[in-house]
This record gives sequence, structure tokens and C-alpha cells, in this order.
Amino acid sequence: MGGNDVRTSARRDGSVLLLSGGLDSTALAALERPTLCLVIDYGQRPAPAEVRAATAVTDALDLPIEHLRLDLGDTGGGLLRDDRPLPGGPSPEWWPFRNQILVTAAAAVALRNNLHTVMVGTVIDDRDRHADGSPAFYAALDRLFALQEGDVRVVTPAIDETSTALVGRSGLGEDVLAWTVSCHRASLPCGQCPGCWKRAKVLERLGLLQTPGP
Repeated sequence: MGGNDVRTSARRDGSVLLLSGGLDSTALAALERPTLCLVIDYGQRPAPAEVRAATAVTDALDLPIEHLRLDLGDTGGGLLRDDRPLPGGPSPEWWPFRNQILVTAAAAVALRNNLHTVMVGTVIDDRDRHADGSPAFYAALDRLFALQEGDVRVVTPAIDETSTALVGRSGLGEDVLAWTVSCHRASLPCGQCPGCWKRAKVLERLGLLQTPGP
């Protein structure tokens, strides 16, 4: 089996979208209409908020969702686990090898549901902070899956778009986007972490959030 372009949309044989409840995966859910959305509680502190947001988003978009519990707490680090970033980490929220593990888990869920594509809502902004947000990483992961049984592939339709462009293209309004969360620290947005800052910036650029004056 040859390689494929990880930028392409979901294949016709069905897809599982990793849905965190954040802006990017929510926009991709609206645009791509995956066969199944998957939200994973892997031991991250904001897991309750992510599950709640993903459930509300799929209800609003009339998409099916599955919840998966995968306890990676003992291997985690950074703001998503506690307030102690890992020494030498590329960013405060860095959780080692998280994306690789979550995409692999999504592939297993895909096979159980007779689906053969895992869709990830990574965007161009992600590669500035993490190596596992780059086209090279997802192309390598796709090749790895192609070597194994199951015929599962990985696609990242928005990998060359900014979050602002992706969310804007989705056409979603406040009725859906208000459910989204991006906090790295807690079940209620802290407003003081990279995830909260990014979400606020994107919504402000789209005219959906007004920054308080001095």
C-alpha cells in the first residue's frame, strides 16, 4: 500500500475524528461530517470539560460520539497534568508522545466500528510548538499504520490552515463555538494558559469575542 496525502479529506469508507471539544476539531467536525467523533479522557486535568464540550458540539451538529477512557496519567507532564512543565519540554503543556498514542487509540476504535480513516484537527499553528503537529509527523504515522493490519490511514485536512481560517471557513457561530474549550489546566477555563489565550485570540479575530478595554 502506498502513502497518501495527509491533507486530504476523509475517505469514503468512513472516518473517526479525534474531537477534543476545541475550536479546531469542532470546525473540522462541521466541515467534514465524520462517521464517528471520539473524545478521549487520557488523564488530562481538563478532561471533564473536553468531554462536556465534545458532547455538546456533537449534539449541536447531529453527529455520533464515543467516549474513551485511556489512563496515561503516569506518563504525562506539563500543564495538562499539573503545574510543573517537564524539563526541556518544547512548551509548558507538552505531554510526551500524546498525539501518537491518541491517534493509535482512535485507529483501534475505527477498526472496531469498521471504519478506516482517523481524522486529526491539527493546524499550521500547531507545528510552531510541537513536532507532532507537523506534516512530516503525520505522514510518518500514516506510513506506519499502512504497514500494519487493518488498512487504517491518517488524514489531517486542515494542516496547512490557521485556526482562524479553519474556524472561519466552518461557518459556525456562537451557538456552537460557545461550547468549545481549550484550557490546559482545569475543567473551567483559567484564562491564563496557552490554550485559553489561543482560543480567545481566534474568536477575537473572527469578531466573536470582544476584548475588555482598560
